[in-house]
Amino acid sequence: MKRLLVLLIPLLLLGCVEEKSEELKEIRVSHQPGWHHVALFVIIEKGWDEKVLGKKIVTTSFPSGPSQMEAFSAKQQEIAYVGSAPPLSIISRGFNAKIVAIANVEGSSLVSSPDFEFKSIESLSGKRIMTFPPGSVQWTILSYWLKEKGIKAEIITASGTGEIREALRSRSVDLAFVPDPAPYVMMQEGAKLVMHSREMFPMHPCCIVLMNGEFIKNNRDLAVKFVALHIIASEYAENEKNREEIVGILEKWLKIDRSVAEKFPGTTNLRTDPRDESWMRGLQMLCDSQFELGVTRDADGKTVRLEAGKLVDVEIYNEALKMVPKIKKQLGIE
Repeated sequence: MKRLLVLLIPLLLLGCVEEKSEELKEIRVSHQPGWHHVALFVIIEKGWDEKVLGKKIVTTSFPSGPSQMEAFSAKQQEIAYVGSAPPLSIISRGFNAKIVAIANVEGSSLVSSPDFEFKSIESLSGKRIMTFPPGSVQWTILSYWLKEKGIKAEIITASGTGEIREALRSRSVDLAFVPDPAPYVMMQEGAKLVMHSREMFPMHPCCIVLMNGEFIKNNRDLAVKFVALHIIASEYAENEKNREEIVGILEKWLKIDRSVAEKFPGTTNLRTDPRDESWMRGLQMLCDSQFELGVTRDADGKTVRLEAGKLVDVEIYNEALKMVPKIKKQLGIE
């Protein structure tokens, strides 16, 4: 028996190594069809994933954050470009995930049908406003803002921007609250701008880079390099010298007209550093509002208030910053 175990153990260990190696042939990343996630598009279009990570990034697109987080919590992806709010519900139930970087702040707008006349915030009273599902950034900000202003409007939710565009075109709703570039698409179709999300909450958190905790633990070097690439790609997208290239990338990934892509970055404010104190306060605001709205609940269904500081892994970002100069040199970027 002892002799048999001596022969079997190395084989079992080899099988484990082979299984882990098989899992890491590619990195699965989810995103949404908006330019808040432009850094991911740049990484892939430039081939930086295979050059730096040594692995191909395979992407899956979701119409909004709540459905995206259902797949993420089922471990269908290792990394997600997603709004700050949707992960709160799965983390409150005990799912192991960490925010490792910011993707952007702000970047959504309230638009209306052509015949709606906006004179003041009170104009929204009794109106039908369509946005993403409960738990999304847009739903959270809109719900909390209306409650804070004492405005009673009917919030109607939809799975994604396509459904919202059609509802606004058909006048089945009065207004829509959506992220870039959807407001510009809708305005080309006759919608009117009412206000930007930064007017509701200046510098409010929007999208982040979320990582599965097990992925971080088992592949820390890859996790750090990915965040370093995210930082580099965000800078690249913001650089005016690369504007034509970025417009082309957005046309391809978002399937939008060039006239819309040229509006980039719109009201989207690209950011990467999760150590920013004002952003952290904003994240806590989202945690508090989701608690008050009854969104974050534990496994037993009890409403819980999350602490922003416990959601973020700043060490990954710190390590990534140190690698940025070396990776830029590798990629031939100044």
